Amino acid sequence: MEPSKEKNAEALKKTMRKLPFPVAIATTAIGKEKRGVTIGSFTSLSMDPPLVSFNIDRNSQMHDLISRATHFAIHLPDYEQCRLCDHFAIPGQSGEEQFGKVDHYRNGYGSPILKNISAIIQCRAYEQFKAGDHSIFVGEVIEVDHRESEPSILYYDQSYRSVGEKVPQMARVHKSA
Repeated sequence: MEPSKEKNAEALKKTMRKLPFPVAIATTAIGKEKRGVTIGSFTSLSMDPPLVSFNIDRNSQMHDLISRATHFAIHLPDYEQCRLCDHFAIPGQSGEEQFGKVDHYRNGYGSPILKNISAIIQCRAYEQFKAGDHSIFVGEVIEVDHRESEPSILYYDQSYRSVGEKVPQMARVHKSA
């Protein structure tokens, strides 16, 4: 007998907590409505054309807005900007509550841009796919603003982390038997 879906989901969640993920904040707007959300599923997808992807829970407040938006921005915070990740991860906030006390501006594409972030990737909506209780969003990169700063942060075992020590070359060499 196969394990239940609930048991598999809980086991998967527990296992995935042992895998580090990049932390990013996605923002978008249509007219006066603006939203942001902290995401842990951000990755580059293609270089030709330059594409990135991430997923969002279909029940989140951000989902409907980003599904209709033509552009969005991905912010890669550094270690000093963890508070923004926590802030945009709070469920149930209105757009005004999200951005009311956060230093930001609207760019030429209409997306809210968080000031003083280490990297910002501007995207044009490219594709979206339904995947279980989430949707996968793909964006075509149209502009990148990368400042020299601390490394971006990771989420690992339910906490933010910085990048650790480099693994020595000898530890990475596979030895034949």
